[in-house]
Amino acid sequence: MAQRQHDYVHKIVFLGDTGVGKTSLTQRYVYDSLSEMGRTIGAILHVKRVEIRDLLNKLVIWDLGGQESFAEMREQYCSEASGAFFVFDRTRSETLANYEKWLTALYAAAGKVPVVFVENKIDLESELDPQNVIKIAESHASRLIQTSATENLNVDLAFKYLVEAILAGIKGEDIQVMKS
Repeated sequence: MAQRQHDYVHKIVFLGDTGVGKTSLTQRYVYDSLSEMGRTIGAILHVKRVEIRDLLNKLVIWDLGGQESFAEMREQYCSEASGAFFVFDRTRSETLANYEKWLTALYAAAGKVPVVFVENKIDLESELDPQNVIKIAESHASRLIQTSATENLNVDLAFKYLVEAILAGIKGEDIQVMKS
């Protein structure tokens, strides 16, 4: 029996400093598992098909290495992205402080695409000011979603919201900025 053709293909990129949990979030969502991984060198590609709004969406997920030595390649990896996750680690405030460099590379390569700010590792104590986190996310008309790949908290929600935002853009709909 032939497999149903997808209605849309979306390139989704994960942005954020090294060690924030981009690979863990990707593994949790795509494979529903976690495995011990070292640092991502360059980029790793994953594919997942999901049905949202009765449409079959093929997600081509790019997990980008966060090391500064890969900064020159960011725009290349972000080229033609449909949407992105900016992931930061709530236990390391500097990972949120670097959001501008990541978003600058994304917008230069892909234009103004939907971005979901992902505050990862919510199973751990935060060193961030919650109001500041919300303010930064809202300043980019972005939704903030708190996740834990370890505990599998809100990982599916983050992906669902990003795909919904991408589809809304394709269909010319407004997408609400919401906080979780």
